[in-house]
Amino acid sequence: MTARTIGGYTLLRVLGRGGMGEVHLASTPTGGLAAVKLIHPALARDPAFRRRFSREVSAARSVARFCTAAVLDAGLDGEVAYLVTEYVKGPDLSHAVREQGPLTGGNLEALAVGIATALAAIHGAGVIHRDLKPSNVLLSPLGPRVIDFGIAQLMGADSLASQAIMGTPAFMAPEQVRGEQAGPSADVFAWGGLIAFAGTGRLPFGGGAPAEVLYRIVNEGPRLQGLDERMRGVVEWAMAKDPGRRPTAHRLLAELVGGQPTPAAATMVVERTWTPETFQRDPETSHRSPEVAVQGWGAAAASGPAAALPRRRGRRWPWVAGAAALVVAAAVAGLVMFRPGAPDWPYHADFTDGWETGRTDGGTVALSGDGYVLTANPGWRLWRSAPLPTEPGTGAVISAKGRQVTGTGEFGVWCRGVDAARRYEFAVTSAGQATITKRRAGKGTLLDSGAAPEKSGDRRIVAECRSEGPKTVLRMWLDEELVGEAADANGPLGPGPSGVFAAPDGDQRISVRFGSFDVRAAQG
Repeated sequence: MTARTIGGYTLLRVLGRGGMGEVHLASTPTGGLAAVKLIHPALARDPAFRRRFSREVSAARSVARFCTAAVLDAGLDGEVAYLVTEYVKGPDLSHAVREQGPLTGGNLEALAVGIATALAAIHGAGVIHRDLKPSNVLLSPLGPRVIDFGIAQLMGADSLASQAIMGTPAFMAPEQVRGEQAGPSADVFAWGGLIAFAGTGRLPFGGGAPAEVLYRIVNEGPRLQGLDERMRGVVEWAMAKDPGRRPTAHRLLAELVGGQPTPAAATMVVERTWTPETFQRDPETSHRSPEVAVQGWGAAAASGPAAALPRRRGRRWPWVAGAAALVVAAAVAGLVMFRPGAPDWPYHADFTDGWETGRTDGGTVALSGDGYVLTANPGWRLWRSAPLPTEPGTGAVISAKGRQVTGTGEFGVWCRGVDAARRYEFAVTSAGQATITKRRAGKGTLLDSGAAPEKSGDRRIVAECRSEGPKTVLRMWLDEELVGEAADANGPLGPGPSGVFAAPDGDQRISVRFGSFDVRAAQG
């Protein structure tokens, strides 16, 4: 039976099913793995749902990639809406605790820091998770990863009934139980519940009927007996009944790392204390359990003002001193552990983040709605760079959706731009060809060409540019079909800027509209 392909991702097997759809393990156009979430057609057909889907996915893609499973892609394929996230190898926290018992020592500390780091990144992007729970935390070889913060209010999550469907009662904040608007502090409350569960193996408000659990959340304190005393105080702070008395995620992280809560400091704490061999198991059972998909379509919402904070407790964790020393040593040695302003892969364009517009001798470039339109004059190749200093050093996968509006010629993406005259171009032509060309000093050397699949409307172009020893390996997909491969060993170009281009083939202008542009790191 032929494998099903959605948006260029080949579905391999179902990881879980739930009220909103299915989660699949899938292979990417470059042979890597991803988690693809398919939303039921009945939902995807709803115009209001489509608008919410687009808005909330855009918010999720802006979340910095620290201790989270990055959102890689999203779209509509016929009547199916899909969301693609990074595949994380490792069990979820719920399974790990159930199968191996509570976390202790360095693993519990790394978990606390990692989840707090993820929340700081999520809240910093103006997003609220709203469904933080053990099955939404994966224990990867590199540390904990928070998932499912990407789809907000897709089922009208403002209502208590919706929260009960999408959330998990055991980890809801009192204000969520009362049906009030949930802010970032609700995620902080859930953080406390997660750490309590991880450190004791018990739900923070016990089990039983949902109504009983919800009553305890509002009226009783969490059950923290047996939790490491060093962690207990900060968990109690995070689980204050009054949202205004809880720390922000940023303040929580500062409390845990004992100083400036930078991603570099947090990463070093996690790396120094995390022992991944404790959790790793057969990847066939990793990433999501069946129960995750039932409720794990993490709701998010625009965050509000930060809550008022109590005074700092002055606590300093015993493992912080070594991490702080490592941060200083890295800075002295010149190692770049975290660079504010450096690209945070994957990159997704909204074309308002620095893409050049205007008129030149070669043509005009303009924004049109959420698209980017290149109109190239006869005799010119009109190309524009993404607002990125360079591609990932390991190699890049560049993808774009574009359509020819007027004229004839070619258009596509390019990579490894050394200067205005040198780059690799991946194009689809009006004559029905898909080409890979190396351009130097204004002249093009055709490296490979093949027939382009016939299709009207938007064309999805995916290009891989990767160094392999003394050569650069180039591959091209067009509308999910591999159409070209080449290896350049004759003065191969190294990593550099990338972007889009258009060029007419006659005495008439060509106009091309690009609807998306993405760059992510290639996988080996």
